Amino acid sequence: MEHPSSFFRFYPCALLIVLLFFLPESVFAQTRSLPRVLIIHSYAPKSLISQPQDEGIAQGLAESGFVDGKSVEIKRFFMDTKRTYTRPDQIEARSKQALAMIEDFKPDLVFTVDDNATRTVMLPLVDSDIPVVFSGINAMPEMYNHSRRFMENRTHPGHNVTGVYEKLYIDKSMQLMAEVIRDLKKVVFIVDDSPTGHAIKKQMESELFVYGSDVLYSIYEVGSFTEYKKIIRYIDSNDEIGAYYPAAVRLKTKSGGTVTGRDILHWTLAHSHKPAFASSTLMCRIGAFGGVVVDFSGMGRQAARKGAQILKGTRPGDIAIEDASEFVLAFNIARAKQLGITVEPELLGAAAQLFETMDPDVTPRVFHLVIVQSDDKGCGFGADVEQGMLDELKRHGFIEGKTVKICRFNMKTRQTYRTPKQIHERGLAALKKVYRADPDLVITLGDTAAKEVMLPLVDSSYPVLFGSTMLPPEWYNNYRKFMNNRSNPGHNVSGITGEFQYAKGLKFVKVLFPKAKNIVLIHSGAITWKENFHSLLEQELGDCNSECGFTSIQLKEVSTVREFKELILKYNTDPNVDLVSAVFPAGLTYEDGSVCPVSEIVEWVVAHQTKPDFTFSDSWVRYGYLMAVAIDFEATGHQLGRQVLAVQRGNDPGDMAVQSPEDSYLVINRARAKRLGISLPVSILEAAGKVYDKMEPGKAH
Repeated sequence: MEHPSSFFRFYPCALLIVLLFFLPESVFAQTRSLPRVLIIHSYAPKSLISQPQDEGIAQGLAESGFVDGKSVEIKRFFMDTKRTYTRPDQIEARSKQALAMIEDFKPDLVFTVDDNATRTVMLPLVDSDIPVVFSGINAMPEMYNHSRRFMENRTHPGHNVTGVYEKLYIDKSMQLMAEVIRDLKKVVFIVDDSPTGHAIKKQMESELFVYGSDVLYSIYEVGSFTEYKKIIRYIDSNDEIGAYYPAAVRLKTKSGGTVTGRDILHWTLAHSHKPAFASSTLMCRIGAFGGVVVDFSGMGRQAARKGAQILKGTRPGDIAIEDASEFVLAFNIARAKQLGITVEPELLGAAAQLFETMDPDVTPRVFHLVIVQSDDKGCGFGADVEQGMLDELKRHGFIEGKTVKICRFNMKTRQTYRTPKQIHERGLAALKKVYRADPDLVITLGDTAAKEVMLPLVDSSYPVLFGSTMLPPEWYNNYRKFMNNRSNPGHNVSGITGEFQYAKGLKFVKVLFPKAKNIVLIHSGAITWKENFHSLLEQELGDCNSECGFTSIQLKEVSTVREFKELILKYNTDPNVDLVSAVFPAGLTYEDGSVCPVSEIVEWVVAHQTKPDFTFSDSWVRYGYLMAVAIDFEATGHQLGRQVLAVQRGNDPGDMAVQSPEDSYLVINRARAKRLGISLPVSILEAAGKVYDKMEPGKAH
């Protein structure tokens, strides 16, 4: 007879077996670990490339029954090799981290998204026990197969890898653009010089080779954001180019940083007035005009379907490698309206994606200048240069407030901010305005602005032009190298000097006053760059002294109004002095330290000086000086305006020669001659480029 305790020992075990037999399968599924999927991205999170593919992979897996957190566990690793880890050694280090994560996570399936992840993670996993699906590669699979054999052919890869090749459908986009844009003559494609950029370029060349059309095209490969900006400006100003295809995904800045897809696209759209091809629906959503675009989300879903087959038991080597099969017609209606392009209703009806809004910061802006003046508003030669520049721009359709935006900063270093510390602080304030405004071009006028603003911007991302500088550019080049030579500056700076024709002017003084032997030049020691100006004058006068035929040329420096008037009166009555000239008497101070207006100085000179005088500026003869072989600063402004237009068209200041003023000529004030009792020969008047018949000392500035 069986012992009763045996029954009690057997009964719970038997009951448990029965219960387990009849429990639903879902209970067992919950006790097993979920399949593990790891997605390795070349890019950072939320990039133009990674985000839609990632969303597509998750969606495609879910559609195949693998829902993240329920029936599959998905993890991600973003290599961030397009913005942060861009050097080859950094990319290699990131790939090792990704492989270490694979070792730790032990996934059942790995997705590699884009070329860097495929090259540095997928290839090392070839013929391992881990299945891999690649997506969004621009280099053809055959190129990777040369590095490490992972496929026998695209139809039957035969190893542990399959995937989706990112076909751009450029030929279809070209056909579309030719249909939308009337009389399309030329399209420009832009790629960067990264491995991905090289692969995109090869794909472009391959697709365009078989594309038969009368539309011309060029492919530019750029290595920096500065170079890229130059190409965009060139495209925008060239009437032959009707559209462009921006495909640069990573660009270096001059400061050593990196700009990537979304930021590149934002800048591009804000600075271009021509339609941009979109290579993805996300680009179109941001504000690119449109085109036949790769559906990156669809490409992710296509890769996910292959991944789902693998998770269900199919060998990767039995799953064909395919081109991205999903492409769509997409337009951004807001951008088309902004560019004045009408898309025919038939094309709109055929589009799978129509976007009616854009990112807020991609509206094309007008050409934007920041002008930094050394002096107060309306004062100095810089004011004349600016007026001439604006007149030249207006002649070519660039009107302030309409087709060109101008921000101004007056350093006020003649009247208000005069100490070295104050001047430097004003320079810093001007630079802050430049950085805040983020202009297309910076213009500095006058020597103080050149030293305090132009020089700190050398080799920055901002093109810079200078004007109305009295000192030679070589002097600034000694402070900070901004030019290799005047003909080929080679950096980001060029301009028009304001160098006076000292020797030429003195020679003509000798022609007009052949008996003159001794002359005195008085200049202001109160100007901020006085030491350099004094040295310059000494050098010029020393070279001219014997050549011009004078016995002596004295150079005197004063800083106050009292000193200035005393010298003028002294030499005005000195029988051994034949001519007296007050060269640029700006910044002179009263006894209380306040600055005397230039107009007051000129009015006093006209009223009290009885000996002949001369100067080197057209405007100062107009105010009341007798004569000058002068620079026309407004004409110099027109020269500068032509340089501005060249920059607007995409030219680099480093490729534009630093110029001297084109126009120098004899200027006579007949009213001043009459007051001094000087009879001017007809030949002199006929030789003069300008003759003024009145004096306007009150307008001096």
